[in-house]
This record gives sequence, structure tokens and C-alpha cells, in this order.
Amino acid sequence: MVDYTRSEAKAWARAHMIKSTNAVPTPFKADFSLDLPRLASHVDRWASEGLYGLMTGGNTAEAWNMTPAEWWQYSETVAKANKGRMMLTSVILDPSPFTVLEKAHRLAELGFHLIEVINPVIQLRSDADLYGFYKYLSDHSPLGIVLYNTPTAGVVLNHGLLNRLADLEMVVGIKNGLLNPADTIALRKHTGDRMVVTEPMESFYLWDSIVHGGQCLFGTCEYVMFGKQRDTFVRAMELADAGKFDEALPLYRQLDPVRDLMNDIFVWNIVRKNQYSLAPIKYWFELLGMPMGPCRPPLDAYADEAMKKTIREGLLKHGVIDSVPAAAAA
Repeated sequence: MVDYTRSEAKAWARAHMIKSTNAVPTPFKADFSLDLPRLASHVDRWASEGLYGLMTGGNTAEAWNMTPAEWWQYSETVAKANKGRMMLTSVILDPSPFTVLEKAHRLAELGFHLIEVINPVIQLRSDADLYGFYKYLSDHSPLGIVLYNTPTAGVVLNHGLLNRLADLEMVVGIKNGLLNPADTIALRKHTGDRMVVTEPMESFYLWDSIVHGGQCLFGTCEYVMFGKQRDTFVRAMELADAGKFDEALPLYRQLDPVRDLMNDIFVWNIVRKNQYSLAPIKYWFELLGMPMGPCRPPLDAYADEAMKKTIREGLLKHGVIDSVPAAAAA
């Protein structure tokens, strides 16, 4: 059951796309099958620990490497374990609007709140075709649509097109995943009155919130990955949202070493290669006591020993963990 009508979708998103929504990995067993009991346990833990929003189905989740049947098992497991506690957003990576809508209607029945739809990865390249894609979705989707503007799709939505898309009734927001805050600032000035424009670079949030109108971190992963530094992260966000720059800045700087480690481990790889380094992320989660198992082929199943050592020593040094789980010690 959707919490809003079509005419209420934009206002609902404005009110509810707040705080931190995390995009998380998916646990697999050693034979590369979905580990659904472990997934349910992780979802329950994140909800119990106060995570505001959970994003499923995207690149970090390896959803592109699931069969259709597995995708539904995965989504249903998340919804059941959540029990209505977190705001749920599902990324949809399919290039067919008919597949997107089939998923959107079922996700609405499961209790998801929003869908985030990637730029079509094949065939559609002209502004006219891209507009037609999202127009069809807007006309038929039961859930608010967050645009996922990312170069990993092979096409980037330009500001002229985005200005038109912002007028569509069910287009309620955008994750502007270009890792270019200047572009996000400009886009928000042009379209922010009609959709929630989010910038995923957590390192910019202090200024984005206080100066440029940012209102959330959407589809990132700091709330979970900062571990024992989470309270500092949350407090810094709260102070930024309250406009208290002088109080927020020392906390922000306190998190710099963890932020730098995250950048070195996987963020810069996205910037340079448009690729997600998933095995190191999964090892980071394992050190936090959230085993994720291997990545699926053709990706490397596990991080190499040098990378594991870098992550392990960094998390200990910077107070993200205070000990190493025995299973993750080597």
C-alpha cells in the first residue's frame, strides 16, 4: 500500500527524503547462492540500529547479477525483515519500461516507498527517447521515481532534459551520481523546486546542507560503514541540517581519516573507472560483524590480502572497530 497519492508524491518525497539512506551489499553463500537468512538478519539489525532508509537493488547490491527469480526473493526478504521500520527504495536497473513498471507495482505491494531508475543503459540516447521513457514510467508507476543520473549507465542526463523530467508528476527526486557537487548545485537551482536533488558525496554534505539546500544523503553507505564512529557522523549531519557550521565542522574533521579510507578503497575507483569495488566493501562489512560472503562471478570473489590488511588496520586505527572478528582476521 503506497503512503501517498499521485498528486501527493512530490510533497511526500520532500518530507521523507531526509537523513541517511544506505545502499548496501548482498550476502551470498560460498556457492554464490543468495544467503536470504543472513540478508534478513542484516536488515533487522540496520533497522534496529536506527538507519532511516535502506536502498536495495543497485550496483552495490549486485542486483545486476541476479536472476529475475532471485531479485524477487531478495526484495521480498528485505520487505518482510524491515517490518515497516525503514524507508525502502529499490533501484531498478532494467532498460525496459515494462519491466520497470512490473517491478514497481509488486514493490508497492511489498511496502517499498520509492524506486530509483537508472538511465537506460542501451538503445535510448536522444533526449526525446529518454523523455519518453520516463514519461511512460511517470504515467503508470504507483511509486515515486527518483532518477539515477550516473555515467556508469553510458549516458548522462543533461540539465535541459532534467528540467523537463522534473515536471513529470511521479518524478520526485534525483541521485546526481556524477561526483561533481558543482553540477548538483546548478541542477538544484534549476529543478529543486520540483524534485529533491541529492548529492552523494558525503564529504560535501556539511556545505551542501548549510549553503546549497541539500537535505539528505541518499544511496550512500556511511551510516553503516562508519561503525563506532556513527554517532559522530549522525551528530555532524544533524548540526549541518540545523545550520550550525561552527559546531559541525570539528566533528566533520574528526571523520576525515575514515572518509579518506573509504575514498581510497572504492570511491576513487568509481570516479576513475565507473566501476564499483565490491569485494573490499564486503570485507569492510565483515569487519563490522556483518558477513557478506563472496561477490559473484565474474567479479573477484574476495579482496586480496593486501587490501584486507589496509582496511583492517585502517578501521582499527581510526576507531571504526575496536577488534577484528575471528572470521575476518585473515
